[in-house]
Amino acid sequence: MKGMMCLIAKEMRMTPRMEKLETLIRRLSELNPKYPEVVAEYKRRMAGYRGEKSVYFYLCMLPEEDYYIFHGLRLFDGQFYFQMDFLLLCATFAMVLEVKNVAGELTFEKEFNQTLCKRNGEEERVKNPVLQAKIQAKKLKVWLRKHNCPEFPIHYFFVNSNERTFIKTEPHNDQMILHICNSENVLEKIEQIRNYYKKDKLDKKELKKMKRLLLTNHTPDDPNILKAYELSPKDIITGVQCPDCFTIPMIYKGGKWCCLKCNLMSKTAHAPSINDYFLIIKPSFTNAEICEFLHIPTIHIGQKIIKSMNLPYTGTFKNRVYHQPKS
Repeated sequence: MKGMMCLIAKEMRMTPRMEKLETLIRRLSELNPKYPEVVAEYKRRMAGYRGEKSVYFYLCMLPEEDYYIFHGLRLFDGQFYFQMDFLLLCATFAMVLEVKNVAGELTFEKEFNQTLCKRNGEEERVKNPVLQAKIQAKKLKVWLRKHNCPEFPIHYFFVNSNERTFIKTEPHNDQMILHICNSENVLEKIEQIRNYYKKDKLDKKELKKMKRLLLTNHTPDDPNILKAYELSPKDIITGVQCPDCFTIPMIYKGGKWCCLKCNLMSKTAHAPSINDYFLIIKPSFTNAEICEFLHIPTIHIGQKIIKSMNLPYTGTFKNRVYHQPKS
C-alpha cells in the first residue's frame, strides 16, 4: 500500500517540543534555576521516545499492504488535544498503542484500577497506562464520529517497551491482562485481532480518506518553550556553537568560524545556531537580530552569511525579514 509510512515518514522524528528542549539545554546556563526542570523533562521524554522506537522496530514488520501506521498523532477534540503514541489503521479495525518505557515492577490492582510502580525498593502510584490507552481510543472514536467516518472497532493496548520491567496483576484481573503486552509480542496481539474479523469494515477508498483526514488534522505540540519555562531571550547563551567541542561562542575571522578552545575552523558552523534561534527565540529574524545573536561583527558579513542559506523572506532591503523554512 503506497504511503503506508505517511506519518512515520518522519522516521520517528522527535517532536518540536523535544527539539526545543534539547536546544534549550545547550543554550541555558547550568546555574539557571530552570535548568534542572528542563533537563528532567527532556530525559523523561527521551526515555519515552526510545521506548517508542523499540516498538516501531516490530511494527515495521507488519505487512505493508494491510496497515497504515501513525506515530505521535495529535488531534483536537473540540476542547483539548489528545495524542496517541501509535495508531494502527487497517480495513477491519484501528488500534491505539500506549507505550511506556519504565524500569521497575508494575502492578495492576483490580479494585481501584490503580497501577503501582516499584523501583529501588520504593513504591509509588503512577497513571494506569491501560486506562490511558482506553481513554485515547474513546476520544478517537468520538473524533471520527464527529468527522462523519464510518463506525468500526477501535482496540487499545498498553505496550511495555522496557525489557527490565516486570508486570504483575492481582488475581482475577483478566480484563486488564487482555490489554497488556510487551513490545516483543505486540505483533502476535495484532495478528490475533486481525484473525478475529472475517470481513472488512472499510473499503480502500474509505481507508484512504480516513488516512488523509487524520494526517490533515495532525497538530504537533510546538510550544513557545521560553514562555513555557518563564524564561526570556536574555537567559539564552548567544553565539555560534562549535560543532566539535560544543563551546559557545566561536569567533568569525577571515571568512570562517574559529573555535578558541579546540581550534576548529568552519565556514558553515552558523547554520545549526540559526536553527537554534528559530527553535527557541522566534521563527523569524532581521539581519540585525541574527548578527547580534551569532556575534557577527558587521551587518555586511551578516547579509553574506544569510544569503548563502537561501532562507525564505518577506520585505525588501532594510525591512527584510527572514523566516524559518517549513520542514
